[in-house]
Amino acid sequence: MRELVWPVERTHHANADSLMPRDGALTREQLITSGRHLFARQGMFATSLRQVVVAAGQRNPSALHYHFGGRDGLVAAIIDLHNSRIEEQRAVMLEALGDHPALVDLVEAVVLPLAVLLDEPEGREFLAIISQLTDLFDRWDESERATPPQALRAFRLIENELPDGLTPGLRRERITRFLELVSEALGSRARQVDSDRPPTLPTDDFVGNLVQMAVGALDASPQPGANRTGSDWRPRTNDEWL
Repeated sequence: MRELVWPVERTHHANADSLMPRDGALTREQLITSGRHLFARQGMFATSLRQVVVAAGQRNPSALHYHFGGRDGLVAAIIDLHNSRIEEQRAVMLEALGDHPALVDLVEAVVLPLAVLLDEPEGREFLAIISQLTDLFDRWDESERATPPQALRAFRLIENELPDGLTPGLRRERITRFLELVSEALGSRARQVDSDRPPTLPTDDFVGNLVQMAVGALDASPQPGANRTGSDWRPRTNDEWL
């Protein structure tokens, strides 16, 4: 897939929809809606593009490729549809934190703009799709185009608040696993809400617990030998754990 990370930035021209003929804009909207629904429920790669086209009520089998170029472009458009609101909320939260934000506040600035989407059917589909992109999360700092600016800002601030004694590689690794934890948890919750066995834990409790778990993982003190790699690495003995 092209630069899809967490979540991706805008990938088409800002005026694309306004310049598109009315019928074309409607077709694009229908394809996004059907793609989001099917990708969330069946999986992005278990769903054929033909299924998306048919579900969108399109007779032309090439409609999806015409509007999005393929699967990657459709996924990017689905994410882009939700991303501006997420970024706006995150920017407000980050600005309110001042010059010395606490780690828990930074984690909330990442989690809460996503968690509010659990209250919306389309938002839950979005979260279910994001949770399928975790293999790409280790690229979060490779390109300014790959990660939205407010998300990247939050990740960098979190990185600065990690415990002393972590190598740059381990600091980066903690951010990556944090993103996986949050995305997998929210995606799982979204699927559960829409299943035949809805969750019993209230959403506020779920989100609060997720934030605290993430803070605990990010803020864990480095253990002796944590930076060892390659031939220097060995499992810790029972005495070392005590």
